[in-house]
Amino acid sequence: MQQIQRLIPLFLITIGLSACGGGSGGSKSTNSSAASVLASSVVPSSVVASSVVASSVAPSSTARSSVAPSSVPTSSVAPSSTPASSAPASSSSSIANTTINVDMTSGWRGNGEGNSGVTFNSDGVSFTASGDNIGAVTDVAKPIKLEEAVISMVVNVSSEFKASGASLQPLAQIKGGSWPGEWGCWSGNELLTAGTDVTITCTISEADKKFDQTDNDVQIGVQAKGSPAGVVTIKSVTIALAQTAASSSSATSSTASSIYSAGVNSLRDLASFPIGAAVSNTDSATYNILTNASEQAVVEKHFDQMTAGNIMKMSYLQPTQGNFTFTNADAFVDYAKSKNMTVHGHALVWHSDYQVPSFMKNWSGSAADFITAVEAHVTAVVDHFEAKGNVTSWDVVNEAINDSSPANFRTDSAFYTKSGNSAVYIEKAFQAARAADANATLYYNDYNIDQNNAKTTKMIEMLTDFQARNIPIDGVGFQMHVFMDYPSIANISAAMKKVVDKGLKVKITELDVAVNNPYNSGWPGNKITTFTEAAALAQKKRYCEIVKAYLDTVPANLRGGITVWGTTDASTWLTTATAAYNGQAIAWPLLFDNNYNDKPALRGYADALQGSACN
Repeated sequence: MQQIQRLIPLFLITIGLSACGGGSGGSKSTNSSAASVLASSVVPSSVVASSVVASSVAPSSTARSSVAPSSVPTSSVAPSSTPASSAPASSSSSIANTTINVDMTSGWRGNGEGNSGVTFNSDGVSFTASGDNIGAVTDVAKPIKLEEAVISMVVNVSSEFKASGASLQPLAQIKGGSWPGEWGCWSGNELLTAGTDVTITCTISEADKKFDQTDNDVQIGVQAKGSPAGVVTIKSVTIALAQTAASSSSATSSTASSIYSAGVNSLRDLASFPIGAAVSNTDSATYNILTNASEQAVVEKHFDQMTAGNIMKMSYLQPTQGNFTFTNADAFVDYAKSKNMTVHGHALVWHSDYQVPSFMKNWSGSAADFITAVEAHVTAVVDHFEAKGNVTSWDVVNEAINDSSPANFRTDSAFYTKSGNSAVYIEKAFQAARAADANATLYYNDYNIDQNNAKTTKMIEMLTDFQARNIPIDGVGFQMHVFMDYPSIANISAAMKKVVDKGLKVKITELDVAVNNPYNSGWPGNKITTFTEAAALAQKKRYCEIVKAYLDTVPANLRGGITVWGTTDASTWLTTATAAYNGQAIAWPLLFDNNYNDKPALRGYADALQGSACN
């Protein structure tokens, strides 16, 4: 997390350092123009530290600001450093600079070809300087103006690095596809002392003024230059924005002083598998992805796959026999395609009473004819969306196994009873789906199978039988509606491993992490009624651990992706679906708060994708 505080100008011992236009990887030549020669400094870090007055801190104003529906209460998440009320107010008439203290515990990554990554430790962020342009970078989220900003980095190099004669280059790059702006300054080897904290201070100043922008995130960091060896540790980074930048951003900072920023540019960019979100269309007018600009902003920024919460289920697509209505689902799929997102189809067959069309629930014909009707539905739906090209996978059958011990197929399902008290409909649905689309990935999807319990055992028995008889199935969807304390990561990993051992894909299809667990023995005495900082950080760690377990357990070729079941806490299904909550919105299970602002959970998700420690 970035933090903002007031900075009192201080006198620094000045040493002339040269600026260069070379960015990460040294892709541009050195800029030797007079405009690029900066008055900068290198001083012991204790000098800088002693000159900054302690003050109240608030999260960075660079977080996205959105308007929530008026009927939805504001999230009670507090900033991780201090209550929002202690944050200094921003004003367009302010003459003080604004300083961003960059988080040194997460968000950093290795930079440069052949980089082995970064290590987070008690001192800060370390990287092994194994070659020219190897370094470490992190993102400063938009909106941000860095023209004439002063970057101060406390660095410490090993004796091996000092002996190599290599230098350091602090850098900044505007992100946006083709690196529209790059800047760097120079700290020669002679300015570095092995094992000693040194502060490198440079001013971002480019003749083209490209850093006078707010449309893109900016990547900042430092890289080794020359023929380096050894280790470089970045102990702290502060960015003092120029007065003009602070003034111009006052409109956002004055309203966002209490908004937490996870510092995550885009989740989807951190993974090689689909990163999805379940969203609504006409089934929820308030959160309709086609009309809600805030919903669109979050989804388009972080996700590359969408799942429809309801509108691709049977009762929506075929409310009466033979009469298919694709209008709303088509609009949903077309929107995804226009944003270069794929769609995970949910769900072709599901027993839930309100999602089974009346003509199927009240079927009076033969079991054989009922199976034919199921096959006809699956064929028509998969055929229709196969033609669109971006519906790449399906939950073919959803929740067909009960929660008994030992578990068995649901005998209370209309699909089971109308099929002649048989689970044959499951395999027939998979066969029809495969015949309709040879390329779609076909999943069996269920809840509680992450518990590695009797239900998991029954599911594995079904998979084994299907594979023995060549019933087409590609993977298993773990819904993963979990709590902070249950199930254990060990059981989650063990359950996924059982599917991996069958050579099948694993997809987390409906992830959410509820803060309150009404099924544990302490309920309701241990009920959390306010989403505190402690709860937010614990949830951050839990998200990280779940995603890490997925990455550790499922090999790359079997990763079907991870989808969160919703975008904001305001729209979670758990508030009404969990009877023990008594209508209270106390689950807080998702990555964004009621106002579409980041939560620490988003940072935890990103940490796992980036290989950072879960803390």
